[in-house]
Amino acid sequence: QEEDLGSVPNGPNRSIRWQPARPRPPCAAMSEGQGLLNGDLDSARKVKPCHWQGILHKGAGQYEEQGFEDFTPEEQKLWEEGKLTRKIAIGQVSIRLPVQSTIQLLALSYGYLPFIIPIWWAIWALEGCIVHGKARFFPLFGLCIAGGFALINETVTKQICKRTLPASITDRPPEAVCRHPGMPSGHVMNAYTLMVWCLLEACLNKWVHFEWVLIILVVMGPVPWARVYNKDHTVAQVAVSATCAVFMGAIAYYIRKTHFPGHGQPWDWYSVNQGVENPYAPKFL
Repeated sequence: QEEDLGSVPNGPNRSIRWQPARPRPPCAAMSEGQGLLNGDLDSARKVKPCHWQGILHKGAGQYEEQGFEDFTPEEQKLWEEGKLTRKIAIGQVSIRLPVQSTIQLLALSYGYLPFIIPIWWAIWALEGCIVHGKARFFPLFGLCIAGGFALINETVTKQICKRTLPASITDRPPEAVCRHPGMPSGHVMNAYTLMVWCLLEACLNKWVHFEWVLIILVVMGPVPWARVYNKDHTVAQVAVSATCAVFMGAIAYYIRKTHFPGHGQPWDWYSVNQGVENPYAPKFL
C-alpha cells in the first residue's frame, strides 16, 4: 500500500511504502492486556518471557529460552520483583539473567569447563600440526578421552539409567531449563575423567610438579559444585558421576601407560622448576 503524506518537510505528496508491524508473541500481548485490565500501566509494559527453541526440541537445553509458564513459583516471584528477567540454556547450562553475584558467574563459568578444555586441546593439537608437522600426543589423547567417554555416557550410561532408575533419581531440579534425565551428569563425568587422568599422569611421574597438580584441581575440581549451585543437577547425580569418573580416568591412564608410553607431557615443557622426585615412580613406569 502507498500512503500519501501530503505536505511534508521533504516535499509535497511524497509517498512511502507501508510495512506491517511484526507480530507480537501471544504471551506478550496477554501480559500487557491483563495489566491494562487491572489498570496497572507498569504491569502492562512488563512482558513475560516466552518459550523460544533454537536447537532440537523443548527441554533439550542446548539453545533455548524458557517461557514464564515453566518457571517455578519461586522464580515467578523473582520475576515479579524484577530480580529475574530471562532463563536461557546453552549447552545444558541454565543461565538466569541478570546474573546476581560473582559466585553465580563463577558457577556458570565452571559449567562450561568441560567444553573449554577440549576446545583448548583441539587448538593446541592444531598448533602442533601447523608448527611441528604433527599434533602433540597429550592434547590429542585428551581429546580422544573426552570424546570417547562422552559418547559412551550419552548413548549407553544415560539410557540405562533412564530405563532402570526411578524418575526421583534421574530427574533434574525443577529450576533447570534442560529436562533431559540428569543421571549421570555428563559435565561432571567429562571433567572428572579428565581431571583424574591428568592427576595420575602428574602424580605418578618421575618428577612431580606440584604447581601442575594445583592447577588441575583448581580448574576442574569445582565442576560438581557448580552444577549443583546452578541447579542443573542434584547432589546425588554429581556424586555418582564423580565416582564413576574416577574409574574412567584410571582406565584412561592405564591405556596411555601400557599402549602409548614415552610421550611428553605439559609439565615437561612448561614448569617453574625441576619438580620433586617421586620415589615410587619406577613402579609405574
